[in-house]
Amino acid sequence: MLADQINKDYIQAMKNRETVKSATLNFLRSQLKYVMIDLKQNTLDDAQTLSVIKKQIKQRQDSIAQYE
Repeated sequence: MLADQINKDYIQAMKNRETVKSATLNFLRSQLKYVMIDLKQNTLDDAQTLSVIKKQIKQRQDSIAQYE
């Protein structure tokens, strides 16, 4: 599952001391957990995970556009 891969990549980034990558993945993990809590589910399927990722990308793009 995609959420499992994100967790594995986060752990690897922490081990490799990749601060930007680990911070980004950690933020994404927290957003996924918020959605799981809202939906009262223990896991998210790949479609739900992609939906969260797309939403976060859109928010960041909107923030960049407003800043410019």
